Amino acid sequence: MPTFSAATFRTIGSAATTQNLFSLWNNGANRVVRIRRLVMQMDATAVLTAVMPLIKTSRVASAPGAGITLTKAVWDSSGVASHADVTAKGACSSDGGSLTAITGTPGDIIWQQYGMRLHTAVGQVLGLDNNVLTSISESFPLVLRSGEGIIVHVVAAATTSNPNTNHYFVQCAWDEDVS
Repeated sequence: MPTFSAATFRTIGSAATTQNLFSLWNNGANRVVRIRRLVMQMDATAVLTAVMPLIKTSRVASAPGAGITLTKAVWDSSGVASHADVTAKGACSSDGGSLTAITGTPGDIIWQQYGMRLHTAVGQVLGLDNNVLTSISESFPLVLRSGEGIIVHVVAAATTSNPNTNHYFVQCAWDEDVS
């Protein structure tokens, strides 16, 4: 099974209570996508006294629209390319660039993770890989069959919990197999 990955560009918060950061959609007939790793990092550069944002991974019932199609990297350069019907999307075409919102309605929540917040803007906070799928997915991957996908999205308690001073990126690694 060939392995692929994609990473979003650094995405600025939208100052809204919801924001889609990443999507992966499998529209390949007889193709199975097995997500092995899905992480996000967040950098908050302003004081936040409200509740930190939740980053959720949800199934979607239809292909996400808009957004920016991301480059898919192959892990074995002698292997095959990712199938054209497997689409990864982000919300920016460059680090910190203008937002092109990914459209799509999140469905069942698969996993969630708090982002982070700065109660005071003193010192430095290093970004950690935050799993937005359980860490067991490396051994027991999340399966996307034809016509299935996921969205990684921000759910904030208030617009101040997702200010345009927050920065996010999402990384995903998956296998593709013909069933």
